[in-house]
Amino acid sequence: MASLATSAAATADPRARFVSGPLGPHVLEMILTGWASMLAVFAVEFLSLFYLGTLKDEAVLGAVGFGSMTQFTITSVCIGVTVGGAALVSRALGSGDARRARTLAGASLILMAGSAVAAGAVFLAAIGPFTAAIGLAQDVRGHLLSYVLITTPFAVVMGIGMMLSNLLRAAGRGRQSMWVLLAGTATVAVLDPIVIFVLDGGMAGIAWAGGVGRLATVALGAWLVFRTHRLVAWPALRALRADLAAIGKIALPAALTTLATPAAVIFTVSTYASFGPSVIAGATVVDRVLQLAYSLFFVLPGAIGPILGQNLGSGQWDRVKQTVRLTSRWALFYGFAAATVLAVLAPWVPDVFQVTGPGRDLIIFFCRYGSFAWAVNSLFFVSIAVFNNLGYAAYSTVIGWLRATLGTLPFVWLGAHYGGPEGVMLGQTLGFALFSVIAMVVCLRVLREPPAALKGRPAA
Repeated sequence: MASLATSAAATADPRARFVSGPLGPHVLEMILTGWASMLAVFAVEFLSLFYLGTLKDEAVLGAVGFGSMTQFTITSVCIGVTVGGAALVSRALGSGDARRARTLAGASLILMAGSAVAAGAVFLAAIGPFTAAIGLAQDVRGHLLSYVLITTPFAVVMGIGMMLSNLLRAAGRGRQSMWVLLAGTATVAVLDPIVIFVLDGGMAGIAWAGGVGRLATVALGAWLVFRTHRLVAWPALRALRADLAAIGKIALPAALTTLATPAAVIFTVSTYASFGPSVIAGATVVDRVLQLAYSLFFVLPGAIGPILGQNLGSGQWDRVKQTVRLTSRWALFYGFAAATVLAVLAPWVPDVFQVTGPGRDLIIFFCRYGSFAWAVNSLFFVSIAVFNNLGYAAYSTVIGWLRATLGTLPFVWLGAHYGGPEGVMLGQTLGFALFSVIAMVVCLRVLREPPAALKGRPAA
């Protein structure tokens, strides 16, 4: 196996740089560059909510939060396609087949465009009837429908930008992938205060600023992917069908897995809605604080996916396992450190957004208690990266949906009936933590032995 690994590493494409050298620096670079871009995205969304808070209208805060959380269904589909495309591109690079990697990249972009259009259309058709069915307050619902009519058409743009960024990451260009996303967030960071304080654009202005930011992401990503590195080749029609099928085998279960999270969140937010606009506003703030504090977790599958894929492609199973060990330890340490900071800042967080009443109590409860349960979720994201990149994508789907159903519905229902809004929060965080531990147990079993295809390779 050692000679096989050495031979594979020596003949791999130069862009497959994760198959050699110390793993620690590779893991740190991919996580930190991904985290920087994700942190910037969430920081801008955090600031957008802060600017809207100056309007002192909890209905607007609730509408934007509800819209963003439900629109994660579109994002989930896009994430699934990026996982499938990036996994196969990184494997092809790891095995030294650069031509195959380029055609897979082209197929990934085509699949992304079609999937994002379909997901956006379904969302727009469903959001009105859904909000009416759950009895969302009329003022919140009115703002919400206006907001999503502006933001949803940019879903295709968002998906293409995500795919371009992840193609750079699959080719080992972690820093450039970071700059692609930062281009969009920097654009929004500049436009948000202008549309709020200068143009008096309110919620609609924030929505349009976000759309312009997504256009900036695609512009820089396309320049780097197509002109600078030439990572894409458009496959012929016959080859396209085969490539789409190969990507779909990973993308579909990955998307179904990611969709489990918004399904759980939508049920939880619908439960919060029964407690009034103040609680919805508080839940919106919690969502943005959570995203900002734990943004590192959300990048883990995309960050270590190329490292896992390239080393799997080159036959180096020990490096695959070492990557998982390093990532799990560092992510857990970060999670509990972030929770400690939130617990200290708890009394001041609601004041930043001018949330009062029961919404304020919910925010403080999350910062002091729920944040520590959320720290355990790092194990879930690491496990998903392993399942999706090592050929066990179905495991991601099953565990993800168990987490969204058995790990959410009974916990949230019991919490709502016996603990009010804080009970809902406690139920959701404990359920997620439980299934994160279960996911890691399954992940460790998967890592005991290499896949059959890897074991069957002849020695070099």
